[in-house]
Amino acid sequence: MKKHALCATAVASLLVFAGCNNPSDTAQKSSSSSPSPSSSLVDAKPTAETVVVIVNGQPISRAFLQSIMSEMAQRGGGQSIPEDKVVDGLIARELLRQEAEKQNFAKDPSIAMKVENAAREILVQASVENFRKNAAVTEEELKKEYDTRIAAMKGTEYKARHILLETEDAAKDVLAKLAKGAKFDELAKKMSKDPSAKQNGGELGWFNGQQMVPEFTAAVSALKNNDTTTAPVKSQFGWHVIQREDSREQTPPPYDAVKEQFRSALVGQKLQKHVEDLKASAKIERLSLPTATPAPAPAASPQSTAPTPPPAVNPQVVAPPPQPAPVVNKPVSPAAPAVAPAPKPAKQ
Repeated sequence: MKKHALCATAVASLLVFAGCNNPSDTAQKSSSSSPSPSSSLVDAKPTAETVVVIVNGQPISRAFLQSIMSEMAQRGGGQSIPEDKVVDGLIARELLRQEAEKQNFAKDPSIAMKVENAAREILVQASVENFRKNAAVTEEELKKEYDTRIAAMKGTEYKARHILLETEDAAKDVLAKLAKGAKFDELAKKMSKDPSAKQNGGELGWFNGQQMVPEFTAAVSALKNNDTTTAPVKSQFGWHVIQREDSREQTPPPYDAVKEQFRSALVGQKLQKHVEDLKASAKIERLSLPTATPAPAPAASPQSTAPTPPPAVNPQVVAPPPQPAPVVNKPVSPAAPAVAPAPKPAKQ
């Protein structure tokens, strides 16, 4: 039952492909001269070896069928679809295309633009795929990229908790409670300004020194595993009480494990440079619409009165926008601003 439903869904999806294989000038042709999307793949005399079905005189080639089935298999993770189901979908698609031709939909400017854009995108994708297939990346380039990326990864990682407080006195109060036997995670849930602490007890997980502000990293690196700072640590976010749980040296992945990822990244860089080179050698003219000339203001009537100016706003009445509550490695959602209402103008 489930397999039949998947087949029906896959075949129905064929209908969304309509127009994607038409050339950009399809919109300029009459319904009598517009070919089927696969007619260019068919010999002058259709045969069973080249054509799978003929719909109102328009052939659908076996090459086109195989192309669609291959694309559907890729989208479906390799699951095969019965050929007759796919052919039924292609027949329905061709009948709808022919109906659109009879109704001259291709002459509609908005539809013609969509057809042109679809053809443009297909050609762009073909150009990108061709460049990626032929782009040469040397072993020297790969190793250089690996060494550069891995060098930035080397160092020590830390696992820690923290409690973020507004003031130094509040941080000292937390340290006093810890000295009396209070549990770090429970205090973090109750007192930390970091909203995530309510769920994770101040847990930060594993991080390296570059991910934290310098003051925080210096404090964590100075601690031993399972130790807590003896004094509050000040940063741009507030006052921290930090507990280091563990540490480890980062182990970079071996070259062979990430080689292909680096290759893909380098090909992407080369593609970007290729596009920049094309732009540099192209003649590109950006056209701007003319700026509209503003209409002259009408002459003021002698009897007209000047508009009443808006009431002045007292800057002490409107509360300033709140600052976001700080955290160590991610922003905190600010509290809802409490804005006093603006004063009403005095009655005249």
